[in-house]
Amino acid sequence: MFDTFRDENSIKAIATSMPKKLVKNFDKKEFYTSEEVDSIFSEVFESNKNIQYAYAMFCSPKDFMNIAQSMEFSSSYSDLRIAIADKCFDGWPRFNFESLLNLKSGSSRSELVNEITDIGLDLLGGS
Repeated sequence: MFDTFRDENSIKAIATSMPKKLVKNFDKKEFYTSEEVDSIFSEVFESNKNIQYAYAMFCSPKDFMNIAQSMEFSSSYSDLRIAIADKCFDGWPRFNFESLLNLKSGSSRSELVNEITDIGLDLLGGS
């Protein structure tokens, strides 16, 4: 019953369901083309709702800008990345594809982010 209220195309669903499929289909890269993102997005989700978040997660800023102009997105690359950081990484803004690949659907930060944060605290003398 509650599944009908769950947003299948949520930021978290996009972030946790697409990275492994992108790697499987197109090898591991820092950025993917909009065509590659489109193909995986349509394989995973039934509608294109929130696809702009997938472009902001997986495409380069330059590719995103080209897509945003043609699709007339109302949000910028940085605005979308801030929203993604808030939903997936407790606001940690420096996530990348590796961070997304290591993100677990049940956690709020990937193990990579936790590890980097812990290393940073150690270096600064924190606990």
